[in-house]
Amino acid sequence: MQLNARQHSILAKISGTEFISVESLSQHFDMASQTIRRDITQLCDLGLARRHHGGVGQLPSAENLSFGSRRIINAQAKALIATEIARQIPDNASVAIGIGTTVEAVAKALLGKKGLKIITNNLNVASLFFQTSEIEVILSGGKLRPLDQDMVGDQAVQFFNNYYVDFAIVGVGSLDIERGLMDFDRDNVAITQSILNNAAHKILAVDESKWNKKAFAKVAPFSTIDKVFTDHLPSSTISHKLNTLQVEIITCTPEI
Repeated sequence: MQLNARQHSILAKISGTEFISVESLSQHFDMASQTIRRDITQLCDLGLARRHHGGVGQLPSAENLSFGSRRIINAQAKALIATEIARQIPDNASVAIGIGTTVEAVAKALLGKKGLKIITNNLNVASLFFQTSEIEVILSGGKLRPLDQDMVGDQAVQFFNNYYVDFAIVGVGSLDIERGLMDFDRDNVAITQSILNNAAHKILAVDESKWNKKAFAKVAPFSTIDKVFTDHLPSSTISHKLNTLQVEIITCTPEI
Protein backbone atom coordinates (compact mmCIF):
# COMPACT_ATOMS: atom_id res chain seq x y z
CA MET A 1 0.00 0.00 0.00
CA GLN A 2 1.22 3.51 -0.84
CA LEU A 3 0.66 6.30 1.66
CA ASN A 4 -0.93 9.52 0.45
CA ALA A 5 0.72 12.91 1.00
CA ARG A 6 -1.46 13.70 4.02
CA GLN A 7 -0.55 10.42 5.70
CA HIS A 8 3.15 11.15 5.21
CA SER A 9 2.53 14.57 6.78
CA ILE A 10 0.74 13.01 9.75
CA LEU A 11 3.73 10.73 10.34
CA ALA A 12 6.03 13.77 10.25
CA LYS A 13 3.83 15.65 12.74
CA ILE A 14 3.68 12.78 15.25
CA SER A 15 7.43 12.17 15.09
CA GLY A 16 8.79 12.80 18.57
CA THR A 17 5.26 13.23 19.96
CA GLU A 18 3.36 10.90 22.27
CA PHE A 19 -0.08 12.27 21.38
CA ILE A 20 -1.81 14.51 18.85
CA SER A 21 -5.60 14.74 18.86
CA VAL A 22 -7.79 14.01 15.87
CA GLU A 23 -9.28 17.48 16.30
CA SER A 24 -5.85 19.13 16.06
CA LEU A 25 -4.97 17.18 12.92
CA SER A 26 -8.37 17.94 11.42
CA GLN A 27 -7.82 21.67 11.91
CA HIS A 28 -4.23 21.54 10.65
CA PHE A 29 -5.17 19.77 7.40
CA ASP A 30 -8.59 21.42 7.11
CA MET A 31 -10.16 17.99 6.71
CA ALA A 32 -13.15 16.30 8.30
CA SER A 33 -12.38 14.34 11.45
CA GLN A 34 -13.73 11.17 9.79
CA THR A 35 -11.09 11.51 7.06
CA ILE A 36 -8.32 11.95 9.62
CA ARG A 37 -9.57 8.92 11.56
CA ARG A 38 -9.41 6.82 8.39
CA ASP A 39 -5.83 7.98 7.83
CA ILE A 40 -4.93 7.13 11.42
CA THR A 41 -6.55 3.70 11.15
CA GLN A 42 -4.51 2.88 8.04
CA LEU A 43 -1.26 4.10 9.61
CA CYS A 44 -1.87 2.05 12.75
CA ASP A 45 -2.90 -1.04 10.79
CA LEU A 46 0.39 -0.77 8.89
CA GLY A 47 2.31 -0.56 12.15
CA LEU A 48 3.49 3.00 11.51
CA ALA A 49 1.80 4.73 14.45
CA ARG A 50 0.06 3.99 17.75
CA ARG A 51 -3.63 4.73 18.22
CA HIS A 52 -4.80 6.50 21.38
CA HIS A 53 -8.27 7.48 22.51
CA GLY A 54 -9.09 10.61 20.52
CA GLY A 55 -5.78 10.76 18.70
CA VAL A 56 -2.54 9.14 17.63
CA GLY A 57 1.16 9.08 18.57
CA GLN A 58 4.45 7.67 17.39
CA LEU A 59 5.56 4.17 18.27
CA PRO A 60 7.90 3.84 21.28
CA SER A 61 11.33 5.03 20.18
CA ALA A 62 13.10 1.72 20.77
CA GLU A 63 10.46 -0.22 18.84
CA ASN A 64 11.63 -0.94 15.33
CA LEU A 65 9.05 -1.22 12.56
CA SER A 66 8.31 -4.37 10.63
CA PHE A 67 10.05 -4.83 7.28
CA GLY A 68 6.81 -4.23 5.38
CA SER A 69 6.12 -1.02 7.29
CA ARG A 70 9.64 0.28 6.77
CA ARG A 71 9.33 -0.33 3.03
CA ILE A 72 6.32 2.02 2.86
CA ILE A 73 7.82 4.96 4.77
CA ASN A 74 9.48 7.58 2.55
CA ALA A 75 9.37 5.30 -0.49
CA GLN A 76 9.93 8.21 -2.89
CA ALA A 77 12.95 9.46 -0.94
CA LYS A 78 14.45 5.97 -0.88
CA ALA A 79 14.03 5.67 -4.65
CA LEU A 80 15.82 9.01 -5.19
CA ILE A 81 18.64 7.98 -2.87
CA ALA A 82 18.95 4.64 -4.64
CA THR A 83 19.14 6.22 -8.09
CA GLU A 84 21.91 8.58 -7.02
CA ILE A 85 23.95 5.83 -5.38
CA ALA A 86 23.62 3.64 -8.47
CA ARG A 87 25.20 6.45 -10.52
CA GLN A 88 28.29 6.15 -8.31
CA ILE A 89 28.77 2.42 -8.90
CA PRO A 90 30.70 1.54 -12.09
CA ASP A 91 30.26 -1.63 -14.10
CA ASN A 92 32.38 -4.58 -12.95
CA ALA A 93 32.57 -3.37 -9.34
CA SER A 94 32.18 -5.60 -6.29
CA VAL A 95 29.46 -4.42 -3.92
CA ALA A 96 28.42 -5.58 -0.44
CA ILE A 97 24.77 -4.84 0.30
CA GLY A 98 23.38 -5.25 3.79
CA ILE A 99 20.13 -5.06 5.67
CA GLY A 100 17.20 -2.69 5.15
CA THR A 101 14.61 -1.30 2.78
CA THR A 102 16.73 1.61 1.54
CA VAL A 103 19.59 -0.64 0.46
CA GLU A 104 17.04 -2.91 -1.19
CA ALA A 105 15.96 0.10 -3.26
CA VAL A 106 19.62 0.61 -4.20
CA ALA A 107 19.82 -2.98 -5.41
CA LYS A 108 16.84 -2.35 -7.71
CA ALA A 109 18.60 0.69 -9.12
CA LEU A 110 21.67 -1.42 -9.92
CA LEU A 111 19.79 -3.80 -12.20
CA GLY A 112 20.97 -1.99 -15.33
CA LYS A 113 24.65 -2.44 -14.48
CA LYS A 114 26.94 -5.04 -16.02
CA GLY A 115 29.59 -7.24 -14.48
CA LEU A 116 28.79 -6.47 -10.85
CA LYS A 117 29.58 -8.92 -8.08
CA ILE A 118 26.98 -8.55 -5.32
CA ILE A 119 27.82 -9.87 -1.85
CA THR A 120 24.75 -9.92 0.40
CA ASN A 121 22.84 -11.53 3.26
CA ASN A 122 19.59 -9.92 2.06
CA LEU A 123 17.21 -12.40 0.42
CA ASN A 124 15.17 -9.66 -1.25
CA VAL A 125 18.32 -8.21 -2.78
CA ALA A 126 19.46 -11.61 -4.05
CA SER A 127 16.07 -12.36 -5.60
CA LEU A 128 16.06 -9.07 -7.53
CA PHE A 129 18.95 -10.28 -9.65
CA PHE A 130 17.25 -13.49 -10.79
CA GLN A 131 16.11 -11.53 -13.84
CA THR A 132 19.61 -10.74 -15.12
CA SER A 133 22.65 -12.80 -16.09
CA GLU A 134 24.87 -9.70 -16.13
CA ILE A 135 25.33 -9.63 -12.35
CA GLU A 136 26.84 -12.31 -10.12
CA VAL A 137 25.30 -12.72 -6.66
CA ILE A 138 26.97 -14.41 -3.70
CA LEU A 139 24.53 -15.04 -0.84
CA SER A 140 25.51 -15.69 2.77
CA GLY A 141 24.46 -18.55 4.96
CA GLY A 142 23.42 -18.06 8.56
CA LYS A 143 20.25 -17.88 10.61
CA LEU A 144 17.15 -16.99 8.60
CA ARG A 145 14.93 -14.16 9.85
CA PRO A 146 11.68 -14.75 7.94
CA LEU A 147 10.09 -11.40 8.83
CA ASP A 148 13.16 -9.40 7.80
CA GLN A 149 13.96 -11.74 4.91
CA ASP A 150 17.68 -11.87 5.59
CA MET A 151 20.43 -14.02 7.12
CA VAL A 152 22.22 -13.13 10.36
CA GLY A 153 24.45 -14.72 13.00
CA ASP A 154 28.10 -15.74 13.16
CA GLN A 155 28.07 -17.52 9.81
CA ALA A 156 26.73 -14.43 8.03
CA VAL A 157 29.26 -12.16 9.76
CA GLN A 158 32.14 -14.46 8.79
CA PHE A 159 30.80 -14.54 5.22
CA PHE A 160 31.43 -10.79 4.83
CA ASN A 161 34.82 -11.13 6.54
CA ASN A 162 35.88 -13.47 3.73
CA TYR A 163 35.66 -10.69 1.11
CA TYR A 164 37.02 -7.21 0.49
CA VAL A 165 34.79 -5.26 -1.90
CA ASP A 166 34.97 -1.99 -3.81
CA PHE A 167 31.78 -0.59 -2.27
CA ALA A 168 29.80 -1.21 0.92
CA ILE A 169 26.21 0.03 0.89
CA VAL A 170 24.55 0.00 4.29
CA GLY A 171 21.54 1.41 6.10
CA VAL A 172 20.92 1.71 9.83
CA GLY A 173 18.00 1.98 12.22
CA SER A 174 18.81 5.46 13.48
CA LEU A 175 21.42 8.23 13.50
CA ASP A 176 22.79 10.17 16.45
CA ILE A 177 24.86 13.32 15.99
CA GLU A 178 27.27 12.32 18.79
CA ARG A 179 27.29 8.53 18.56
CA GLY A 180 26.95 8.08 14.81
CA LEU A 181 25.29 5.03 13.28
CA MET A 182 22.88 3.19 15.60
CA ASP A 183 20.52 0.23 15.35
CA PHE A 184 17.76 -1.56 17.23
CA ASP A 185 19.12 -5.08 16.84
CA ARG A 186 22.51 -6.54 17.74
CA ASP A 187 22.40 -8.96 14.82
CA ASN A 188 22.04 -5.98 12.48
CA VAL A 189 24.97 -4.27 14.19
CA ALA A 190 27.30 -7.24 13.71
CA ILE A 191 26.40 -7.57 10.02
CA THR A 192 26.81 -3.86 9.26
CA GLN A 193 30.12 -3.65 11.10
CA SER A 194 31.48 -6.61 9.15
CA ILE A 195 30.42 -5.05 5.83
CA LEU A 196 32.01 -1.69 6.69
CA ASN A 197 35.24 -3.32 7.84
CA ASN A 198 35.71 -5.04 4.51
CA ALA A 199 35.18 -2.38 1.84
CA ALA A 200 37.27 0.28 0.13
CA HIS A 201 34.41 2.79 -0.20
CA LYS A 202 31.72 2.98 2.46
CA ILE A 203 28.30 4.41 1.55
CA LEU A 204 25.49 5.13 4.01
CA ALA A 205 21.97 5.26 2.54
CA VAL A 206 19.44 6.87 4.90
CA ASP A 207 16.28 8.94 4.63
CA GLU A 208 15.48 11.82 6.97
CA SER A 209 13.31 9.69 9.28
CA LYS A 210 16.41 8.01 10.76
CA TRP A 211 17.27 11.22 12.65
CA ASN A 212 13.95 11.05 14.53
CA LYS A 213 14.50 7.56 15.95
CA LYS A 214 16.42 6.49 19.05
CA ALA A 215 18.14 3.10 18.92
CA PHE A 216 20.36 1.70 21.67
CA ALA A 217 23.06 -0.29 19.87
CA LYS A 218 26.14 1.43 18.45
CA VAL A 219 27.23 0.47 14.92
CA ALA A 220 30.04 2.85 13.97
CA PRO A 221 31.07 6.52 14.20
CA PHE A 222 30.34 8.81 11.26
CA SER A 223 34.07 8.95 10.53
CA THR A 224 33.82 5.36 9.28
CA ILE A 225 31.66 6.49 6.35
CA ASP A 226 32.93 8.04 3.11
CA LYS A 227 29.60 9.27 1.70
CA VAL A 228 26.12 9.82 3.13
CA PHE A 229 23.22 9.79 0.67
CA THR A 230 20.02 11.25 2.11
CA ASP A 231 16.94 13.21 1.11
CA HIS A 232 17.40 15.89 3.77
CA LEU A 233 19.61 16.82 6.71
CA PRO A 234 17.52 18.11 9.63
CA SER A 235 19.97 20.83 10.69
CA SER A 236 23.09 22.77 9.75
CA THR A 237 24.71 21.38 12.91
CA ILE A 238 24.61 17.89 11.44
CA SER A 239 25.97 19.11 8.12
CA HIS A 240 28.84 20.88 9.91
CA LYS A 241 29.60 17.76 11.96
CA LEU A 242 29.83 15.55 8.88
CA ASN A 243 31.91 18.11 6.97
CA THR A 244 34.33 18.33 9.89
CA LEU A 245 34.75 14.55 9.72
CA GLN A 246 35.34 14.81 5.94
CA VAL A 247 32.21 12.80 5.20
CA GLU A 248 30.76 13.76 1.83
CA ILE A 249 27.03 14.54 1.89
CA ILE A 250 24.90 13.94 -1.19
CA THR A 251 21.36 15.28 -0.84
CA CYS A 252 18.93 13.56 -3.20
CA THR A 253 15.88 15.64 -4.13
CA PRO A 254 13.40 15.50 -7.03
CA GLU A 255 14.33 17.40 -10.16
CA ILE A 256 12.04 20.38 -10.76
